[in-house]
Amino acid sequence: MSEMRVAKRYAKALFNTAQAQSIVPAVSEDLALVTEAIRNNQGFREFLTKPQTESADKVTIFERSFGDKINVTTLTFIKLLIKKGRDEELTGVKLAYDELRRQSERVVKATVESSAELDQKQRNAIVAKIEKETGNKLESEFVVNPDLIMGVKVTYGDYVLDGSVRGQLNRMREALVYDLLKQA
Repeated sequence: MSEMRVAKRYAKALFNTAQAQSIVPAVSEDLALVTEAIRNNQGFREFLTKPQTESADKVTIFERSFGDKINVTTLTFIKLLIKKGRDEELTGVKLAYDELRRQSERVVKATVESSAELDQKQRNAIVAKIEKETGNKLESEFVVNPDLIMGVKVTYGDYVLDGSVRGQLNRMREALVYDLLKQA
């Protein structure tokens, strides 16, 4: 079974448990804390990924490091992952869990590219427009893309809204090529 599929199954089980206990946001924060600690601490990461490290030792380290910082449900889940030999799936579980949380809260993740930095008023207008169009809340990331010629390009889900001049030029070029090929 592919690693991401495994991570999604574990994430779904954790999400269902967290939802039943009304602790979905807390578990999300816990997973972020733990994965961030693993990513930022090379010694910790090496200890966890070393094949010689026993599961019991990993559990002990997690209990000592995070026992008083994270929810009991999250800690129990991480201990289960370790005992099943799936602790390397933790980052994938976090990503899949966050996606499940966004879906349940009707939140769409979007990337907004612009040729120049947008001020807060412009950002708010774009977010409001997309939220109105989708009927969902928007979790947006704003990126400056110097390759765009004026305008913005918004990507969310499977959709791309390209309001940049570069996008308009590309569409015009495609239309011209299509017309030329149609005439031939």
